[in-house]
Amino acid sequence: DPNNYYHRRNEMTTTDNLDFKHHNYKEMRQVGKEGGGDRLFSSSASGFHLFILLNGIWNVFFKYFEPEFHYIAGAHGNEVLGRELILLLMQFMCQEYLAGNPRIVHLIEDTRIHLLPSVNPDGYDKAYKAGSELGGWSLGRWTQDGIDINNNFPDLNSLLWESEDQKKSKRKVPNHHIPIPDW
Repeated sequence: DPNNYYHRRNEMTTTDNLDFKHHNYKEMRQVGKEGGGDRLFSSSASGFHLFILLNGIWNVFFKYFEPEFHYIAGAHGNEVLGRELILLLMQFMCQEYLAGNPRIVHLIEDTRIHLLPSVNPDGYDKAYKAGSELGGWSLGRWTQDGIDINNNFPDLNSLLWESEDQKKSKRKVPNHHIPIPDW
């Protein structure tokens, strides 16, 4: 790089307070605790706790007919990008809620939100300990019990969309509740 362009780019800092880095298991748990809402969901075969952020510092009580969504990541423990994106989403939502962003406030107060950054902490732990050079493509992909979590989800979306496409659904309202902004 004769113009030293890339070196200067690396020296730039971000303008937000989001923590974009690779979080190990302990640091991942800390991000959830800072939001004030991590709850024990279950445990892995090796005893790692699966924590879920459930509406963070806000309402955690179930309301009938309240919209909800679940975001999960880390089904393959050796793939960490998804977990980092969910951790960033957690941080962003907490910061914007506390700053009073009306769209985020509406989303959090009127939606049941489940964010689970690591479904397979056993696989992550194996891959993390081996390191990227020694792990290979498959180390950490499966759980301690040898299950590929990614292939064990039911396909509920196709049932919903097929029903709507064939006009079997009597839905009079959209299947979402947040208006899409014009911008």
